[in-house]
Amino acid sequence: MTRVNGESIAMGELDRYVIRYGQDADDLSREITVDGASGEAEMSYVVDNLDAGTWYFTIQVQDTAGLLSEPSEPVSKTIQS
Repeated sequence: MTRVNGESIAMGELDRYVIRYGQDADDLSREITVDGASGEAEMSYVVDNLDAGTWYFTIQVQDTAGLLSEPSEPVSKTIQS
């Protein structure tokens, strides 16, 4: 509930979540935007049609002024064939 600089941020100031993902933790070139972060946004999201292998994901939040947070630490998921 705080910005990178330590200032507080209200839920009403949140606009969307940005999920970045890919099979190289240093090249997360695919992106999904989840709108409605200020209201009753889903706290989970299913990424469909992933090929077998290890996938890496980060998430960011964008506020109503268009400011984007730093990405989270990457997490990974391995998809079996």
